[in-house]
Amino acid sequence: MAVYNGGFPVGYQPYQMPYYNQPQFQQQPQQPSAMTPPTIRAEIVQVDDEIAASNYPVAIGTPQMMISKDEKCFFVKTSYANGQYQLDVYEKRPPKAQRAAPDLSAYVTKEELEKRLESLTGGHGGPSREESDG
Repeated sequence: MAVYNGGFPVGYQPYQMPYYNQPQFQQQPQQPSAMTPPTIRAEIVQVDDEIAASNYPVAIGTPQMMISKDEKCFFVKTSYANGQYQLDVYEKRPPKAQRAAPDLSAYVTKEELEKRLESLTGGHGGPSREESDG
């Protein structure tokens, strides 16, 4: 006796007609904004020190970031096909000191300037502000 699958023999795949009238939507890849820098994702491996970073196995041509356990420096190791490697060391530094507020004691205020000009001209330097407005 033959085994049937919903009225069809086992293994039967019904033919599906392609939909020629249905519009085909292709998702356009999103272009990053001109203002957005590219995002680089990196796996950072924790190592004991610079010696451990230099001994860490890295795939040829693939840079590997590492950080020391005390977080005082970062390492980037790149291996080359000839068996050599390059280890770049970046030491962590404290942030730059913020700029101190300027010393305004060397500057003259408007009132001080007006008093000084008045003393130099003897109070007769020209029309006062009230006289020139009216």
